[in-house]
Amino acid sequence: MSTDYQIRPLIPGDIAELKALHAQWFPVEYPNSWYYDITTDTDRYLTLAAVKHDTIIGLVVTELRQSKSCTPDEIALLDRAQLKDSILTYIMTLGVRKEYRRQGIASVLMKEVLARLKSYPDVKGVYLHVLASNKCAIKFYEVLGFGCYEFIPHYYTIMGHFQNAYCYILYLNDGQPPPSPIRVIINGLRSVMSYVYTMWVYFYVATKSKIRNYQLT
Repeated sequence: MSTDYQIRPLIPGDIAELKALHAQWFPVEYPNSWYYDITTDTDRYLTLAAVKHDTIIGLVVTELRQSKSCTPDEIALLDRAQLKDSILTYIMTLGVRKEYRRQGIASVLMKEVLARLKSYPDVKGVYLHVLASNKCAIKFYEVLGFGCYEFIPHYYTIMGHFQNAYCYILYLNDGQPPPSPIRVIINGLRSVMSYVYTMWVYFYVATKSKIRNYQLT
């Protein structure tokens, strides 16, 4: 496995190269402002590039999303008890030049990103979408510890055709998934039982007190 490359953040001087690489790798056209943002706004984006001889051979772009500005679908990824001031990180793009693939570069980039995200205590999860038909990518993320959260029909539109996707997520820094439906039912039953027991104790004590007062009189 070749390791004669450096890992560094993306910078504004990379924009022209980034545009060319994204046009080759992804069926999505990003606006010019996006390239400027990912190379300058380090509070919102965490980016890394694998660079060899001043050429980007691989890169990853992630966006740190505050829970207060997340969509309902994103909020649903976390236990509601952890939503306050939490951050969800979305993997926007991950790619490696064709001639450098299968050399572990994508793994190095992802492991480095995850290591850096762990240093942010408020980051509770890292998630992404992947084509349901992309078995290699799915296996790649599963090896890294990601788990499948849900299947999403017709998530992508590629060359005029709908494509299904999976949402995968890795929880960090004690992040927790939302309770399962069974767990929600169990917790609900516990709440009801706790309420019934509390009310029973209250009425029992109140009744005993009335009886005692009656006997004293």
